[in-house]
Amino acid sequence: MSLTIGILEAGAVAAEFAAHHTSFTDSFRNFLAPSGNGPSLRPYHCYEGEFPQAGDACDGWLITGSAASVYDGDEWIAELEAFTRTAAESKPVVGICFGHQLVAQAFGGTVAKASGWGIGVHRHELTASPDWMQPSLSGISLLASHQDQVVTPPPGAEVLGGSDFCPIGVMTVGPNVLSIQNHPEMTKPFAADLYHSRRDRMGSGTVDTALDSLATPTDEAAVAAWILNFLKH
Repeated sequence: MSLTIGILEAGAVAAEFAAHHTSFTDSFRNFLAPSGNGPSLRPYHCYEGEFPQAGDACDGWLITGSAASVYDGDEWIAELEAFTRTAAESKPVVGICFGHQLVAQAFGGTVAKASGWGIGVHRHELTASPDWMQPSLSGISLLASHQDQVVTPPPGAEVLGGSDFCPIGVMTVGPNVLSIQNHPEMTKPFAADLYHSRRDRMGSGTVDTALDSLATPTDEAAVAAWILNFLKH
């Protein structure tokens, strides 16, 4: 029987990027089920106050990225934290970028601004390899787009990988929660358009370096397998 994964959307896709995808659920559908064979994805617009009625309403959960910061203090962010804690009691939860940071904050970690923008292809070396991490890799190169990051992991969390720029890049919290700072679902054409659109905010030098890095091979296929294994696990 196919899994039903609830996509906890933490933001909307700007209209200027509609040629790539019109929602975060679309981007994860293309990532997790590119051939059409994969889990059924059920979106919830948490940023608009739309939440599942119960933590076991789906077989698993995935929290998306967002232009928001987890420490903004918005009511929907606190509600998403509470739902994440409840859902993780019985179902697997995966957090990506903002979702990674929200997981950390929900379980007692801290999030703050990084030393600069993390954009382009970033490699995180792995320090552990749980059984769901198949195929096994020593590190993962993925597209990044963040200014915030986890600076203190939650109590009891296991940090599985990171980099000098982002030491807490991959972690688990207990048996049911996995979170990843970088974006395995992001495509290089979308990343290029995104970075170009933020040149004034990020700085031309930072953007140009990030654009040059897009020639680097990335490991999104392996990470898709990991996430699906974790959600089934």
